[in-house]
Amino acid sequence: MSFPIHPADAQAMQEDQTQLLSAISHVTRSTLSWLQQSKSQIQPKPESPKIHMNGRLVYGVMAGGQFRNELTTERLRTLLDALQNPIAEGIEAKRYKGKSAAIQICDAGIVLFRQERDSTITVNQFQQQQESQPKQSSGMEIS
Repeated sequence: MSFPIHPADAQAMQEDQTQLLSAISHVTRSTLSWLQQSKSQIQPKPESPKIHMNGRLVYGVMAGGQFRNELTTERLRTLLDALQNPIAEGIEAKRYKGKSAAIQICDAGIVLFRQERDSTITVNQFQQQQESQPKQSSGMEIS
């Protein structure tokens, strides 16, 4: 069963997805660079980015090797809105230990973003990356 999509909507969805994946890739490269500089013993495996929403893999390679891409316009907007929020201050990390996140973005085994089911942001490498960069036009805007 096919659903007709207006060409402008299809283009917007594609641009949102490209923008999100570009941001994930940028943060991953920065994180891996930092890990290499610190000469840590940890060597992350190269993997594709994985995005989980409410415990379900919506983008990335599944355990069986199949690639899944279930990013819809609504999911992309939800992700982009969530990525703009800072980490909640004064939270206890052990409060969320072992709990499933509402949104989790990982790349190369590193958690780049995590929003808990109560909407608390516990990890946001994207926000930290934006704050640490000088305020100049990078050609990438998450909005």
